[in-house]
Amino acid sequence: MKIIVKCAAIIIWQRSLLLTRKRGTSTFISPGGKPLAGEDHLACLKRELQEELGVQVKAFRPFGLFHGLAEFEATAIENHVYHVEIAGQPRAGSEIEEIAWVNYRRPPCEIAVGSIFRDNVMPLLYQQELIN
Repeated sequence: MKIIVKCAAIIIWQRSLLLTRKRGTSTFISPGGKPLAGEDHLACLKRELQEELGVQVKAFRPFGLFHGLAEFEATAIENHVYHVEIAGQPRAGSEIEEIAWVNYRRPPCEIAVGSIFRDNVMPLLYQQELIN
């Protein structure tokens, strides 16, 4: 069975979580992406966050490993999630159409959030009082 491996970034500012929406989709997902052949997780996050948001990774630490279904493909996903500190002001770039700062209790306009972050990551961040 094919499994997609993804590295995802938790970027928090003023107790809100940064999520991204790719062009042509309606669901917000975590910044990050799939590692290239031979690329480690840190290198993947550095490349993806530079491409998607125009920011640099200052520091990162593991948050957790989550399994689920990929948001845009009916394929199992292994999502390696990291707390990431960034340098720079995030802005939508590359294939990203929109970014949103969301919190757990009240996402802006009740936006659609990818299942792994909606069902696993955001509740944990809320429990740990990292996001509102």
